[in-house]
Amino acid sequence: MSKTIQPRLTFGLFGNIGKPLALDAVRNTIEFLRKSGVDYLVETEVAEILINEVGPPLTTASRDKIARDAGVVIVFGGDGTMLASMQHTLAQDTPLLGVNLGKLGFLTDVNVDQVEWAIGEILAARFRVERRMTLAGRKIDDNHHYNALNDIVLAKSGSAKVISIDAHVNGEFLASFHADGIIISTPTGSTAYSLATGGPVVVPSSNVIVISPISAHTLTARPVIVNGDNTITVRAHSDEGAVMAMVDGVAVLPDQHCMEMEISRGVHDIALVKNLGPNYFETLRTKLNWARDSRFEAETSGPVGK
Repeated sequence: MSKTIQPRLTFGLFGNIGKPLALDAVRNTIEFLRKSGVDYLVETEVAEILINEVGPPLTTASRDKIARDAGVVIVFGGDGTMLASMQHTLAQDTPLLGVNLGKLGFLTDVNVDQVEWAIGEILAARFRVERRMTLAGRKIDDNHHYNALNDIVLAKSGSAKVISIDAHVNGEFLASFHADGIIISTPTGSTAYSLATGGPVVVPSSNVIVISPISAHTLTARPVIVNGDNTITVRAHSDEGAVMAMVDGVAVLPDQHCMEMEISRGVHDIALVKNLGPNYFETLRTKLNWARDSRFEAETSGPVGK
């Protein structure tokens, strides 16, 4: 499915209700859209908090309805809010624009003070939609399905010391090991949990899946990159304690004795509004303080004490 940006564009507004800065930004954006005569829809939970401040009329709807009816959804919050929003917009192919509230995120694209400018750029069609691959997870015994933009993680839970993991790729045996867990991530998710476990940084446009063990009790277990069209099957169990599954950082299957999941590239790619903020490599350098040579900086900083 591909959503066409209509000349009479309706903006959807999502916000993290736990962040006052996000609510302030939504309120300011509503006022700007009203003055500009631009249509908008505000998610119901945010509208209930702001109604006394902005007053009626305030057009509200659920996140699912907004994903269906809006041309672009603006998300006020961090990467976590973006990941939660994706669950609603993915199947509708509705582009998301993430607004940074102070912490630099990999998924947010503009700062709060750039929102009005960004809306103007979108209305003038001076932007592009970047598509990122997602993951589809299926719990084999009950056929439950899950979608992830960053990663799907099987990990120890409760009193488990380590868990036993068997991994297969396209039905072929990859490895068995004892570990705290295993991360199956997209290129977008390569800079999230996978990176913290020693996984590689992968450019988001790549069609690959990263398999990263978490604190494996062997020196030979290392991250593996496979083609994005492959299917990965992971079986994890614990003799003491339990196993859990997380999708984009949210626990979806807690406290299981044994779990087997099939993970592959998702049917839908997520649509992100881009070309309005810093490019990926600029974000990478800033967020991770990456690829900076202190020797070079010392040489170019000039003499001290003169």
